[in-house]
Amino acid sequence: MIAPVNATGWALLYDGHLLQAAFTLYNISTAGWGVAILFLVYQFMLYIKTRNLPLLFTTGLIFTAMFATATFVKQSTLSIMFLMLALEFAGILYLAFWK
Repeated sequence: MIAPVNATGWALLYDGHLLQAAFTLYNISTAGWGVAILFLVYQFMLYIKTRNLPLLFTTGLIFTAMFATATFVKQSTLSIMFLMLALEFAGILYLAFWK
């Protein structure tokens, strides 16, 4: 067998860790902010399409819960995600009580 080339994610791919290999590729190319960028773009596009804060909060909570249990996500990324969820929840409370 030919030895694997030392490229980003290839060693993980050869070891059978498919998701971690794909994550490593995108995470290295975005300087460690791949998940945060994905989360912010997803939230922005969903808000533009639906204009529904409870839906935005619920799907954001599911997205954050999935990545909060992963061991390969940076703590600062999770902080940004929880900050966005807190702002969305504050918007929901504002609309429920004062609008």
